[in-house]
Amino acid sequence: MKRKFLSAMAVVMLAGPMLASAAPDESQKQLMQRSMEARRKLDAAGSAQGAQRDKLLQEHMDLMGQMMKQMTSARPGPNATPQQLREWIDEHLKLMDQMTSQMMDAERMMMMPMREGQMKMKGGK
Repeated sequence: MKRKFLSAMAVVMLAGPMLASAAPDESQKQLMQRSMEARRKLDAAGSAQGAQRDKLLQEHMDLMGQMMKQMTSARPGPNATPQQLREWIDEHLKLMDQMTSQMMDAERMMMMPMREGQMKMKGGK
């Protein structure tokens, strides 16, 4: 019985750091929260009109700027193992993909009024 308990404890102690290392670090968690907040602003801007839409798009771009600044200065921990470094990089790349996707969506949204105006002009001629 004691041997089983000690074996189980050894497994937990060895697996604990590996499980913890797979989780994003604190700065990445903050970036994820900002990304979700920015996505909410962008989604809200999609259903808003006029000045409210412009305000939400500006708030989204401000959040994107903050995220960009934080991501360019982000670094993995100095004592990271190769596995932890790989996981940190993978998480960083996921965040970069999210940001790129949001910026492209925002760009499309900002260009939409221009395209609609061009269509009206072509249809009116």
